Formats: sequence, C-alpha cells, structure tokens
Amino acid sequence: MIVKLTKFTIRGIAGAIVDTIILWLLSTYLFNSYLAKYILAPSISFEFSIFCTYTICYFWIWNYRVHNTKSDFFKRLPGYNAAALISFAVKMALLITIERIFHFNVVICNLLALSVAGFVSFFAAEKHIFKKTNP
Repeated sequence: MIVKLTKFTIRGIAGAIVDTIILWLLSTYLFNSYLAKYILAPSISFEFSIFCTYTICYFWIWNYRVHNTKSDFFKRLPGYNAAALISFAVKMALLITIERIFHFNVVICNLLALSVAGFVSFFAAEKHIFKKTNP
C-alpha cells in the first residue's frame, strides 16, 4: 500500500506539472479574455492533467488490475474523471472550512485540504476505479 501511495503522489506531481504547463501555454499564447484565461484555460488544463494522471494510474500504479485493452481504458476513464472532480470539490470545501475556522494562510489551507483530498482520490481509485475484477 505504501508503494502505491508513493506512486500516487508521484502521479499527482506529474499531473500538477502538466496542468501548469498547459495553463501557461493557453493563457499566454491562445486566450486573451478574462473568461478564457481564468475559466476556460484552467478547465482545459485540469482535464489534460486528469488524462495524464489517469494514464499513469492505468499503466503504472494499477496495471496489474486492468485488462490493457482500449475499451477497458476508456471504460474506466469517466469514473476517474468524476472521482477527480469530487476530490477537487472536497479540497475546495476543506480549504474554505479550514480558513474560516483557523484563519490560516491560503497556502497552508490548500496543503491541508490537498492532503485529505489526495487520500479521498487514492481510495476512490483503489476501491472503485481500479478495483479487482475477474478477467
């Protein structure tokens, strides 16, 4: 379990890098309006990040639980995307709650919230998206 959690953390770092690069490219070179830069670009970069992290999960972390077929890969993707969105909502709710209760700096609130949301995301992947199935 520790090895999977470590790999999952590395996956998260890779996702953050992809998200940041795509966001920078879109907001610097493609979009000019406020709506496009602050709503559309982050949404697109987040989806690229989700696809990247899902691919890492599928082929590296839980590769022994998948069928390695195109249909299996795309069958699990919507559930992973939904779990990522739920995890994001948990993170935002916790961030705001921690700030309201303890009045910490937003960065501290974000780190604390990410810790909990990361575990939610990990266990969603472990128990639901990549659950053990029969071949």
